[in-house]
Amino acid sequence: MGIGEILFYIFVFPGFIFLLCWTFFIFYFSRKALAYVHKRVGPHFNGPAGSLQTVYDVFKLLVKESVTPKSADPYLFNIIPIIAPLVAALPVFLIPWSPLVNNGHGIIDTNYGVLGLVVLIGVEPFLLFLTGFGSNNKYSLLGGMRILSQMLSMESPFFLASLSPAVLFGTMNLYEIMESNTWLTTLILLPGAIIYIIAMLGILEQPPFNIPDAEQEIVYGFYTEYSGTNYILLKFAGFTEILVVSASAVVLFFGGYRGLGFESFWWLFIKIVLIAIMVVAIRASNPRLRLDQMLKFTWSWLTPMAILNLVWVTFARIYILGA
Repeated sequence: MGIGEILFYIFVFPGFIFLLCWTFFIFYFSRKALAYVHKRVGPHFNGPAGSLQTVYDVFKLLVKESVTPKSADPYLFNIIPIIAPLVAALPVFLIPWSPLVNNGHGIIDTNYGVLGLVVLIGVEPFLLFLTGFGSNNKYSLLGGMRILSQMLSMESPFFLASLSPAVLFGTMNLYEIMESNTWLTTLILLPGAIIYIIAMLGILEQPPFNIPDAEQEIVYGFYTEYSGTNYILLKFAGFTEILVVSASAVVLFFGGYRGLGFESFWWLFIKIVLIAIMVVAIRASNPRLRLDQMLKFTWSWLTPMAILNLVWVTFARIYILGA
């Protein structure tokens, strides 16, 4: 792999420019979709169907002053918004995005891709906890503590569900899992996919699990003291994580960039958008759970179901696939 190819991967696709385009797209898409479901207008003045409103909002935030509170730890407060997007973007290089990129493999082709994804995705909530801790604000700290509680709870079913394709196909290589997927294995993995997506909502702090930034209870959680560029960097990290976790769900359970008749990045993108539509629909129609309700649901139902799913996948590997 030459230096030019490496730079292309880092800065163009699946690197910085691709992630920036995704951020603009998902921000605009979620606004319009929520407006449609809630019978609201949504952005419509600037650009075709309001498509430039998101661009203006981003530039508005970029020119706003980033204020560091006197009581905050200045180093921790200002360095985490820089580190968070970088850490959120690392799993991008493990995912097989297109048959044209690195012969269909991830940029980093490893036999431990599933483990790498779970570990890197699990690091991000710790960084968000540090944003609350470094803010030295009671609301931010409460939001950070909620992130840790939610992450420690949701990581168990998330990890167990992500293991189900590895158990079924006998490999942790994401490319091999994607290539081994068929309509039959997709049906076998469907319970694991449902568990994965539910846990995914908790990992991403998406409704009904948007407990760490519950503005009605704790102002805006760990975001409370952030403004300007620091705020937009944290949101960029959040949108990048949405892309990474959604893409990993597609690769693990739904065949990645493989589709009817041909293989293409657009199949992967269509599947990711379908997951995004489902997430927006859940956001629009469900109230937020309390922290105790989330903990009870995760440990009493979701984690035991994830364990039973591994038993089912093991049974299917031996008696259905005959492996």
